Amino acid sequence: MKKTYINILMPLLILVGCSNSQEPGYEYSPEMVYSQAYEAYSESSITPNGASMLPAPKGAISREQVVFNYGNTDEERDRAGKELVDPRAVSKERMIRGKQLYVVNCLLCHGVKGEGDGPVAKKYTEPPAFNGRALRNYASGQIYHAIVKGFGDMPSHAVQLTEEDRWDLILYVHELQKVE
Repeated sequence: MKKTYINILMPLLILVGCSNSQEPGYEYSPEMVYSQAYEAYSESSITPNGASMLPAPKGAISREQVVFNYGNTDEERDRAGKELVDPRAVSKERMIRGKQLYVVNCLLCHGVKGEGDGPVAKKYTEPPAFNGRALRNYASGQIYHAIVKGFGDMPSHAVQLTEEDRWDLILYVHELQKVE
């Protein structure tokens, strides 16, 4: 008996639901459809402090931000060296871009040829040379880790450089590592 009702009611519901009417139908929870918008910096009656603009929740990341799942230890830097690889092919344009990024972000400490003799390095601890014993054999992932997390006295440059910029910069650093 129940199957008969279902067999009769289902086609009727489908026919009623599939009409050519231009009317949108019923709205469920119209306060969500027509929510109240606030102008930036205006007062709000909803929030406890009356502000309409709120900071992002703790731990939120932007859509553009790539999550970096490596800690700030030597072991994690070595792991990054084994796991992280440049996703794009080497090109002349990327090398030129890498050199530009090096001049803007690295030259002051690392110097023109990457020998750790930049003008700022004389006042602080001199960074190691890229072609020196300490960094000559660094893998791309290890350099990437140093850019994101910092290394020694070098602070993190994660905010200054996008993921693509970091890989372009690493291409140029590898060129400096080849110079004797």
